[in-house]
Amino acid sequence: MSLDQVCVSTRHTLNCANEATVATLESPFSLGPMDHIVPATLTIEAILVYRKPTPIPEDNFIPIERFKMAVSYLLDYYPHLTGRLQQNPTSQASEIGSLGTGAEIWEAQCPRRLANIAVSALSARILVIKLPDDGHALLPIFHSAIGSVSHNPIFAIQHTRFGCGGVALGVRVHHLVCDATGFMQLMRDLAEVYRQLRDSSTPTLIFPPEIYSHFPGLSSPSGRDKEKALAFNPPHFYIDKGTTDTPETSNPPYDISDASTAPSVYACPLRFQSQDLVSLKEAATDPNAQRQTSFTRFELISAYLFQRTYQARLKVMRDKGDTPDPNSLQSLRGFWTTMDMRHPARMKLPRRYFPNAIHIPSTFASHELLKNGALWQVAQFIHDAIHSVDIEEVKKEFEWIASQPNKSHIKRKNVVPNGSFIASQWSRGKNYLGVDFELAPNGKRIGPSLVSPAFSEHHRVDGLAIIMSSEEGVPPRRQFDQNPGEKLPLAVDVNLALDRPVANGLSYADALKRIV
Repeated sequence: MSLDQVCVSTRHTLNCANEATVATLESPFSLGPMDHIVPATLTIEAILVYRKPTPIPEDNFIPIERFKMAVSYLLDYYPHLTGRLQQNPTSQASEIGSLGTGAEIWEAQCPRRLANIAVSALSARILVIKLPDDGHALLPIFHSAIGSVSHNPIFAIQHTRFGCGGVALGVRVHHLVCDATGFMQLMRDLAEVYRQLRDSSTPTLIFPPEIYSHFPGLSSPSGRDKEKALAFNPPHFYIDKGTTDTPETSNPPYDISDASTAPSVYACPLRFQSQDLVSLKEAATDPNAQRQTSFTRFELISAYLFQRTYQARLKVMRDKGDTPDPNSLQSLRGFWTTMDMRHPARMKLPRRYFPNAIHIPSTFASHELLKNGALWQVAQFIHDAIHSVDIEEVKKEFEWIASQPNKSHIKRKNVVPNGSFIASQWSRGKNYLGVDFELAPNGKRIGPSLVSPAFSEHHRVDGLAIIMSSEEGVPPRRQFDQNPGEKLPLAVDVNLALDRPVANGLSYADALKRIV
């Protein structure tokens, strides 16, 4: 769909509803070590699409004025999002200054109807690749050029009204201030505030977010604690004092920029239906084990796609007449993922913790495992990699980062090589819950038809799989299989980016062709 079908008519700058809120923050606002290891040019972004029921007047379906008011009340709980990123002159760490500069709301229109954008009359599903410019045209512009990062709003939303009256909310937040879980918490809080305004209530979040990092940096540890933290030898990071890079120009520790982002990288939206997930679970059963490992859906899907992608890469090489040498293919056998450290069994962070709270484990599988191994063996490999992470070691690593006097010297020992498989569990499968804004005429909540990152340049990385929940969970589906009382698993969506020849050779791509 052509980019020029979306027209931005107005840009609004918004601040806290209570002007005194910003004054309660220390300026500049400090970020934590889990924020410091994120590239300054990276954003968390998503498109939320809502269909308007016919009986509801267009001017009463997520109207822009009420939406703007809701954002202002939301900023009372996230006042640091009104600032701008800057670099601390002493520590070279990113921090937030210019508090009160404001968040931005972009008002836009698209003449297309969502029913026409949907994949087919049969499924009526909206895929992100069917939206204008793969969804990118529904996002507020972000300037990622060197020197421009400090001028971007930290929090920006584009409110796009379609010809049918439906609305898309394209949301961008600097990744330096939150991860995907924090991002979806922000969206649920926005929806809660909006609903209270809609119902003529005074907007109040009963459970306010925790916006402060639990590792604030150099000011909190004592001299002895700092000395102990600096004495630790982190397994994933090192100090390069010879570098003169800034956070905007360096190769940051959390980066997938080494991976291929060539134009040939193809956007593959996949859906694992209920029966697909049942089949994966059955295939991941060890026939010789008395006690089976309980694999999560994330582990099963990751294992399946990790193995199939590697096999497809081998096939592409053979089709070209090459004889793949297993010793030269190690980079293609890399597995990278993100772990949410909020869980009580991990870092014991507050339940409503907003800043980044991710750790990035990685490992490399053997050629034989990926070429000929059973699915349960690949799933076990991924399961063990995730569950073998030493949480105390991770905590010490973040304390080491917090204690470094110059954050620009921190480098990651290993970056993601070309062709590795990167599996991201987006918001731990809860991206459709609690983000409803309006009610249908029958009083039921109107959930989103789509919640998905756009296939922007940051997501067109060869081998990147973003694993998400689907709209089937809103409202909770009541579907059962042939075994009475046993629920079928809810479908799972995957935004998979692959080099086009590899995507064509991936066996699961047959399902993709049936969808699009």
